[in-house]
Amino acid sequence: MNIRHIHPLTLGVLFGTFFARLSTFFVMPFFAIYLATLGFSASVIGTVFAISALSGLFMSFFGGTLSDRYGRKQLMLIGIVLNALTFSGFALVTELFWFYIFSVLMGVSRSFLEPASRALISDTTQPDQRVIVYNVRYFLINIAAAIGPLLAVVLSLTGAKSAFFVVTGVYVMYGLVISTLFRKYPFEEGDGVKVRPRLTETFRVLQQDKTFRFVIIGMIFAIIGYSQFNATLPQFIAFHDGFSDGSRLFAYLLTVNAITVLVVQYPIMRFGMRVSPIKSLFFGVATLSSGLLLIGFATETWILFVAMVIFTVGEVLMFTMTDVLTDELAPAHLRGTYFGAMGLTALGQTIGPVIGGVLLDGFDNAALPVFGSLAVLTACGAFFFTGALKERKASLALTEEKVG
Repeated sequence: MNIRHIHPLTLGVLFGTFFARLSTFFVMPFFAIYLATLGFSASVIGTVFAISALSGLFMSFFGGTLSDRYGRKQLMLIGIVLNALTFSGFALVTELFWFYIFSVLMGVSRSFLEPASRALISDTTQPDQRVIVYNVRYFLINIAAAIGPLLAVVLSLTGAKSAFFVVTGVYVMYGLVISTLFRKYPFEEGDGVKVRPRLTETFRVLQQDKTFRFVIIGMIFAIIGYSQFNATLPQFIAFHDGFSDGSRLFAYLLTVNAITVLVVQYPIMRFGMRVSPIKSLFFGVATLSSGLLLIGFATETWILFVAMVIFTVGEVLMFTMTDVLTDELAPAHLRGTYFGAMGLTALGQTIGPVIGGVLLDGFDNAALPVFGSLAVLTACGAFFFTGALKERKASLALTEEKVG
C-alpha cells in the first residue's frame, strides 16, 4: 500500500496516535508502581485504574454516537484536550480523591477520542485498504510500546512528575496538527450518509445485533485478563521476593511484549483474514489465558519472558481483528456508534484491576492462585466468541437467502 494513497487525515490520526502513545508509555506502565510509592495499597490502586475504565464504560453509550451526530473533529478535539488536562493533573496531585477525578477524565477522553478517530479512518479509507490501515495503526502503537518504556528508563522518567508534562505537551501538539488537517482537508463522514442517530442508538444496536453483543461480552472477559498486564503484573513483580529491580524487569517485559507484536502481527493478520475475525478472537482469548496461567508458575525470570510471549500472541490474535470486525459489522452512518459501543468492553478494564488487586492482597502475592484464577476467568470469553460465530454465520446465510 502506497503512503500517498492514504488520506492526510488518516495519516494525522496514525502519527498522532503513535506520538501520543509513545509519550503515554513513559507514564502508564509505571503508574501502578508510582501510586504504590505514594503509599496506596494494591486494592486501592486497582480502584484508581477501575474508575477510569468505569467512566469510559459509561461514556461508551454516548461518545461514538456523538461523533456520528456532531462530527469526528469536535469529538476528537474534546478528547485530546481532556487527555492533556488529565496528565498535567496527575503530575500535580498526591491525594487519592484527585487521582480519582483525573482518572474519570481519562476515561471520558478515551470514549470521545478513540471511536471518533477510528471511525475517521473508516470514513477516509477505501474498504479494501481498511484492514491494512487498522493494522498499521496497531503496528505503530506497538512500536511506541516497544521503545516508550525503555526511553523512560534511559531518561530516568519512570515515576517522574516531568513525564506527565511530556504527555501533556504531546497531546497539545496532536490537537494543533489534527485541527489544521481538518481545516485543510474537508470530507464526507459516514460515506456521505446524512443520518443523525439518537443518543440512545447504542442501546438499540446492542439489542438488535446479536453477533456484536456476543463479541462485546467475550471481549469483556478477554480484557479482564489483558488488564492485568498494566495493573496486577507490575505490582506482582515489584513486590515479589524472587525478582529484583521490578521497574527495570517490567520495562524489559514490556519491550518483549512489543517486539513479539511486531514479529507476529503480519502472519497473525493473514491468519485472521483467512479464518475470520471472530475465530481469531476465539484463539486469542484461549492463548491469552494460557500466558496468564504460565505466569502463575514463574519461579524464575525466564519463565516470565516465555509467558509474556504467549500472552502477547493471544493479544495480537484478538486486537489485530477487533477494529476490522467492528468496521465489518457497522453500517456506514453508525460507525462511530459501533466503535463507541466497543468501548463497553471497558467493563473488563473496570473490574479486572480490582479483581487482580484483591487476589494479590488475599493470596499475599502468591503467583499460582492469583494468575491461575485470572486465567480461568479470562478463558470464559471463548464461549461467547463461539456464540458470536454461530450468529454471524446465521446472519450471513439469511442475507444470502434474501439476495437469492
